[in-house]
Amino acid sequence: MSILSNLRDRAIESFIRKNETVLRFGEIQEVSIDSDARIASVWINLRGETETTLFRGYYGFDEGEKGTELIFEKITCERTWINEALKMALSGKTLRFPIADYSGEKLSGIAGGIAKILF
Repeated sequence: MSILSNLRDRAIESFIRKNETVLRFGEIQEVSIDSDARIASVWINLRGETETTLFRGYYGFDEGEKGTELIFEKITCERTWINEALKMALSGKTLRFPIADYSGEKLSGIAGGIAKILF
């Protein structure tokens, strides 16, 4: 894995760990980025649950109004009922997050400082 790819993966992981929407549902235990397949795997202890649940987001990058955006075209979950709810809520929708909004304080460390350059 190249240094650039590693830094990009760290920036995506940092984005996920600090994303307010994700944090509303529970506590993130682990994040794994497969940059070749462009899949982010996130293990979350959902509020009110006793076991960790795996979510996967299929991501990419695109140019938007505010510059480069991190986009999620599909989010899946290992739990059938959550997966079906995600399909209903997100069918045909793409979630878009401007990278510029997640630089500096929101993306910590080196990853945050150079996020704009990487994407």
